[in-house]
Amino acid sequence: MPDSVTRFALSDLPGILVEPNWVRAHAGHAGLRLVDVRDREAWAEGHIPGAAQLDLPRLGSSRDGCDNVLLGPDDFALLMAELGISDGDAVVAYDDQWGLAASRLVWALHRYGHVPAAVLDGGWDRWQEEDGPTATEEPLREPGRFGARPTPKVYADLAGVRELIERRDAKLIDTRTSPEYEQGHLPGALCWDWFTAVPPDSWSCSRPVPELLQEWAGLGLQPSDEVVVYCRSGMRAAHTYVTLRNAGFARVRLYDGSWQEWSQKAKDANGD
Repeated sequence: MPDSVTRFALSDLPGILVEPNWVRAHAGHAGLRLVDVRDREAWAEGHIPGAAQLDLPRLGSSRDGCDNVLLGPDDFALLMAELGISDGDAVVAYDDQWGLAASRLVWALHRYGHVPAAVLDGGWDRWQEEDGPTATEEPLREPGRFGARPTPKVYADLAGVRELIERRDAKLIDTRTSPEYEQGHLPGALCWDWFTAVPPDSWSCSRPVPELLQEWAGLGLQPSDEVVVYCRSGMRAAHTYVTLRNAGFARVRLYDGSWQEWSQKAKDANGD
């Protein structure tokens, strides 16, 4: 068992998706923070021992006519500290939605410079299915010391997306459904519903990587490409962000304003 001051190194997370066995093997490590992104009622009925609970809407705010926009750095840092997360901790998030909500937290952590963050593959459902230990009590934890350091490497704003479209420097992926895409989308964007990544009859977040790489290659996507993902308000796109990163795509950005911002402001900027 690691001592109380040992922290995780960045290399200690096996990837952006982690298996339940890995979490069980590292339970109690001083540098491991588990975050349950289900609602409070579900968490109270049972959760992974030691997991803090986060209501997903707390990650977002309303700004400039858009909802669920990621919190600013100061508010985000306070929220992470409240969850007991400090710089250097490894964060593993889970939900019961194939990693959808957990991916939003992982992307948000990456956005603010916190690299060691991952989704528990299969989430709460797989944890129960594999008879993982559960708890119902509120864990005791000290407030964390979290510093938010915004990084542009995983983030795209309206101006940046417009520039990429004009220069044709990146591949755009619309992760909404086909009917949503057909009603309007960013110029040149590919339609790839986020749920396409989920294996049939499984709790897992992602189909096998070789299978996805072959499918993406057919759409003209290669791991060396710069990719920008978006949806309506940034949540579904976060799942595809995690899926792409897991498959070896190193240059993936999420357009947080997504279609709700583009549909409101891009036309205004053109004077339409």
